Amino acid sequence: MLPLKAEKRKEKTRLHHQHKNWERNYRDCTAKIIKMDKNTIEKIISTERLKPYMIYHSGSFESAIAHYKANIEIAESFYPMLSFLEVGLRNNFDHQLKRRFNDENWFENSDFIKIVSRFQIDRVSEARANILREKKTITPGKVISELSFGFWTSLLDSKFEMSLWKNLRLAFPNCPKQIRQRKTMSSKFNGVRKLRNRIFHHESITWSISALTNYKREIIEGIDWLDKELLNWSLDIFRFDNVIDKRRVLIQKKQFKIP
Repeated sequence: MLPLKAEKRKEKTRLHHQHKNWERNYRDCTAKIIKMDKNTIEKIISTERLKPYMIYHSGSFESAIAHYKANIEIAESFYPMLSFLEVGLRNNFDHQLKRRFNDENWFENSDFIKIVSRFQIDRVSEARANILREKKTITPGKVISELSFGFWTSLLDSKFEMSLWKNLRLAFPNCPKQIRQRKTMSSKFNGVRKLRNRIFHHESITWSISALTNYKREIIEGIDWLDKELLNWSLDIFRFDNVIDKRRVLIQKKQFKIP
């Protein structure tokens, strides 16, 4: 049996070699991944989808791939903000429309149907069909959660200024009254909707840091308008700023190293 000190030295040597082997295996796996990416990325992602990145980076394949990944990472960082905004908007609107029509099923209320257009009626029908397709029971809550963001932002259209806006404006209790105008809200939330749709359809959004930062400000402001406590409560899971700082050099096309 080895003395205690010798046993410790042996164990330390074993762990050292184990760590070195792990590092070597990691480098080998990483090299294989990078090689795989270079050989198959155009087939998996498509040359058409990569083309804007290739143009942006003057034909550099490595930079284009890095930017494509960065686009996914930045798009992901918008998700928590968009989630709070979309869920908060629909639930605040739902609350106000229940009051407006004195009906939990306001989306089926005859007075609501008389006010809205075919677009809104069709979205409600689609929501009901989706619930039934999943063999679930139709409830007001399920219909509300199934309705698209486009449905909710459409209620801010000018055609509803005299019929719905008086109630819907109360969905933004923390918005200063002097700017709490239907046109302002429609512009803001439809702008965010367009970004949201690009993100959810896996499209490119990362061509301008200033544009991305402006979207972030718009979303943050929208969340704040919905409820004065909601923003502070949700901030701890927002990581947009950290991701942008990490990818800023790449998007601004300055010299950088592929991580």
